[in-house]
Amino acid sequence: MSTWLVQIAVSPRCTRLFTRGLLNGHALHRDLMRLAGDNLGDQPRKTAGLLWRVDEGPAGLQLLVQLNTPPRIDALPGDLALSARHRDLTPLLDRLQAGMRVRYRIAANATKRHGNATPEKKGKLANLHGADADAWWARKATDAGLHPQQITSTALPDILGPTTRDRHNTPQTVRHGVTRFDGIATITDPDQLRTAITQGIGRARTYGCGLLSIGPLSEPR
Repeated sequence: MSTWLVQIAVSPRCTRLFTRGLLNGHALHRDLMRLAGDNLGDQPRKTAGLLWRVDEGPAGLQLLVQLNTPPRIDALPGDLALSARHRDLTPLLDRLQAGMRVRYRIAANATKRHGNATPEKKGKLANLHGADADAWWARKATDAGLHPQQITSTALPDILGPTTRDRHNTPQTVRHGVTRFDGIATITDPDQLRTAITQGIGRARTYGCGLLSIGPLSEPR
């Protein structure tokens, strides 16, 4: 199975991506699922292998979208993409070897569950920040077949999930905390790393978290 990466330059005319100043991950997920095929069963995102991330740079917003089928670029909403290009990541994934040094980036929902110390919140998720978030990523990276040698973490604005209703029928919009991790790592297990890249890491994968990007690090001569 191939793995495809789509790079989308977001049109400045597209203003519906944000709600109350936060990225509407729920709405954007629906738009990006158009890149995949139809009839994807009960778990369409998982079946399509769809993961995505928003990166912001000097040229504006860029969407990175990964999926396991050739993307249907023409199916994207007309106001979303200023431009879009795609490539097959499979050759890169096939070249991964133990000992290879890579640069990485991931925007992740770093969380843990409250324990007995906070009975009123026991079992609920808590967002991690600072050193706790870095430790979370170090564990996840190790499980993913990477030995991180550098970790730079950046707290990003929350991403909005779906709107639900509480027991009083009051609408509530789910918010997912996001931390971006950048750095350098050494590959320890190429098979585990390929699985982590294609399946994603952590929670909130539907809403813009969990996409791990890597690139071979050029060694100084």
